[in-house]
Amino acid sequence: MIVAVLGEKGGTGKTTLATNLAGMRAAAGAGRQVLLVDADRQGSASYWAEQRRATPCPAVACLQKLGRAFARDLRALAPRYDDVIVDVAAGDSQDLEAVLRVAARVLMPVQPAGLDVWTLGLLEDRVAEAQAVNPTLTAFVVLTRASPNPRDRDTHDAQQAMTACAHLRIAPVVLRERVAIKRATPAGLSVQEYTPRDPKAITELAQVYQLAFAEETATDGDSTRQPRAARGHTGQRPRRPAPPQ
Repeated sequence: MIVAVLGEKGGTGKTTLATNLAGMRAAAGAGRQVLLVDADRQGSASYWAEQRRATPCPAVACLQKLGRAFARDLRALAPRYDDVIVDVAAGDSQDLEAVLRVAARVLMPVQPAGLDVWTLGLLEDRVAEAQAVNPTLTAFVVLTRASPNPRDRDTHDAQQAMTACAHLRIAPVVLRERVAIKRATPAGLSVQEYTPRDPKAITELAQVYQLAFAEETATDGDSTRQPRAARGHTGQRPRRPAPPQ
């Protein structure tokens, strides 16, 4: 199964999400073969995998892949592994378009801020185009780096703005700013492996993991329905989501 993490803007926690998914998936079963594809010239995912080799945690293979043969390379690699997680560089690129045509699931981390939410208009278009040739593609928007303050309105406003997206689904989980999430990645760990343990961070990322690798019941634009623990749209062109005030 190919799962991609991508976005138009940088600094949204894209690599953090991709590496956590890779680490959690590798730990999900003995001998599970997981490949992390670093499709970002910054190489942060590759650094995470290198740090991980010095830990006793289940190994995650990592390759850096970029360029015109990207989609072909992913198709060739997928049968050799149980799961492939792709960390795609920020921006509208050929790599982004290529991975949308071969992935089963796509996660798009977005911060709950007006300019970040506005970038979903372009991603909405790219997903719609990809679904014409890859009808099994499911794309989730995951709000990340949200304030843990219950009085903060940015998350609610962003969720309301995102309901304009017809081809993107709003994840039923929000990733809050957590110290454990920030510190686990440079150490080559997932948040489940990091100590001291942070139950809230673990719960949030476990729910994102379910979206990536499990059957779910959320409908387009529905941020309230929860994913099932099982394994594993057409219409008029959508208007761009208005940025929250």
